[in-house]
Amino acid sequence: MEQNTEYQRKNFRKLSKHRFVKYAALVAFFFVIDKQFFSFQGLRRQLSISLPQGDCIWTEGRQLPLDSNPYGTLLASYPSGGMRDLWKQVEGLTGIKVGDAYWFGGEQVGIIKTQYPHYEGIWSYGATLDQVILLVRNPRWNIPAFHHYLHEVNYGQTFEEVYEHMYDIFSERSPLEEWIKWRDLNFENELNLWAYFIDFYMEGGSQYWEDLDVNRVGHKPLYFRNETERPWPMDERCTDCMNCVPAKVISYEKLKDNSTGPEELRKIAEALRDKEGMTVISDDSIECIWQDTWTHNTAPSNNDRGGLPEADFGFTNLQLEEIYNTLNEMKSKYSSGSWATDPVAMDLVSAFDMYIAEITVEIAVQSIDPAPTPSPDPSYYQSLVDWYEGVGRGNRYSVDQARTYAGFWEQVKHLYGDDANLEALPAPAPTPQLGAQVSEPC
Repeated sequence: MEQNTEYQRKNFRKLSKHRFVKYAALVAFFFVIDKQFFSFQGLRRQLSISLPQGDCIWTEGRQLPLDSNPYGTLLASYPSGGMRDLWKQVEGLTGIKVGDAYWFGGEQVGIIKTQYPHYEGIWSYGATLDQVILLVRNPRWNIPAFHHYLHEVNYGQTFEEVYEHMYDIFSERSPLEEWIKWRDLNFENELNLWAYFIDFYMEGGSQYWEDLDVNRVGHKPLYFRNETERPWPMDERCTDCMNCVPAKVISYEKLKDNSTGPEELRKIAEALRDKEGMTVISDDSIECIWQDTWTHNTAPSNNDRGGLPEADFGFTNLQLEEIYNTLNEMKSKYSSGSWATDPVAMDLVSAFDMYIAEITVEIAVQSIDPAPTPSPDPSYYQSLVDWYEGVGRGNRYSVDQARTYAGFWEQVKHLYGDDANLEALPAPAPTPQLGAQVSEPC
């Protein structure tokens, strides 16, 4: 009993000493005047605090001062690729609030997130950024998560339509029958876009869409380029505005995992440390800040959605095999030639290996008792097209729609055939721009 009491006393003294050091450091921090963090008008920005023995104090990210001229970083991911969790970690790491491409007003915010060049994304930041950090997620989970987002915003396309449902995002997964309809109509296109998104950045801006397809949707009569047309032209935003080749590739799955998350965060720290206007917590405290960010930054993300379990939103065997084949093609591409010794490509291939292993297991399990393959039914596909048009996601370049875009119809009407009735149609009042996701060059 006495031994136990003595142990408790020693332990208490150690704990008290540790707490004293921690809070003494905190008090000292707030009494140090540093122009980088404070002005006489009050707190401008505050970096999370490194403490001895790898400890830390997490602080909320704040906007950079308006007169700053930071080295800019773009965080890019396919929609619903885990960006919310990435920017939480980046804000904890730097103390800098991450900006959104849709809210960009021309100021130097330092770090911005985007989904460009996916049709849900936009390039609004001109030439204010200098490097890219690319976030990737297993398409097996990424594509269903993207559909949940579409369901939450009621399939809105314009900024106004989406904003109306902004507080519904990350609230609920879609009904299963809705997922199946969307999946069966859009699976191949979205899987290609997931791969194209990675190619776009890894290849420094390879443009998979036609120049006239300013919404980047690949809708008839404008289509995405195919592999036989390579080399694809380069997006001028990546030749004139910034270098789009990623400085780092981050795996969403590794960032979330206890055993690998801090190392993924260290990669981000390496990309940001010593850059103009960037503040990064010390390397010794990265594991602490990784843990504390999940505790303190409670903004909802993918795992907070209600509804059926995520695993219920699956794919047919044929679709899983197509995901498997796409991952293997991407792995082969980025592990050969000059990519074989590229550190960024090696990280990407490591993520692909993880995804391939996961898909392999799911295919094996699902093959034990496979769902029957339905016979081809043209009416089923048409019913999906009709449903998607009914929720406002039909062809962005239908005749009626294309004719309303200012200056667009004259450039594309020859693609719609020789129907004389097209010329006889009365011209509608033009809209000022072509869709919601039009991005201006720098």
